[in-house]
Amino acid sequence: MNLKRMTLNKTEPLNLPKQVWKAIAEDIKEDIISGRYKPLERVKEGDLAAKYSVSKTPIREAIRYLEGIGFVEMVPHTMIRVTKMNKKDVQNLYRIWSVLEGLAARESLWNLTDRDFQDMERYASLTERYFRDNNYPQYTKANNSFHALIWRASDNQQLVEQLQNTYEKIQRFHSVPLRFPHRFKDLVPDHRNILEALSQKDEEKTEMLARRHVQKQEQYTVELLEGENSF
Repeated sequence: MNLKRMTLNKTEPLNLPKQVWKAIAEDIKEDIISGRYKPLERVKEGDLAAKYSVSKTPIREAIRYLEGIGFVEMVPHTMIRVTKMNKKDVQNLYRIWSVLEGLAARESLWNLTDRDFQDMERYASLTERYFRDNNYPQYTKANNSFHALIWRASDNQQLVEQLQNTYEKIQRFHSVPLRFPHRFKDLVPDHRNILEALSQKDEEKTEMLARRHVQKQEQYTVELLEGENSF
């Protein structure tokens, strides 16, 4: 089932017979990432049910999921609201992600095939091109594909699940590079450097570069959020 934002028609009932709540949750998540819902803004079940032309049951499932990944919080007996970002929480998430990303890169090193290297080379080229063209959505897609290959090649399902869970929470901050893409320009050549270390079978260097790649994202994201008084 395609859960992208474009699958939702908000003026007609959803035509999604299974797991409607997932499509709704993804749409609400995009609204929070984009800033349509502001931190501490109240979210009402009734309004959402009317907006998506569904009962409150899938809305509650969507809210429960969003609460689990830190996008909303339920104030007991009072309201549901968008969570306000906490600097320490942001830093902790990125630091966990950097360790997991580094471990995945290290464990993938001996499992990557020639075809994997060809695909990663292509994705690295695409990130460079799309960044140059100011096409951040396509840059993000190519970037995710590059890292997904590393995750898969780690051959560690538990690690991949932890990475996916952490990445899902970090999506909350994806509006930052969308609004300030050139602050993140130093991340683009990282893909080439990681790829070179992988091809050289250098475990320590590969892990270090993968971790540093995420650490730079943490630094830039926190600096920009602080500049906007978002904490």
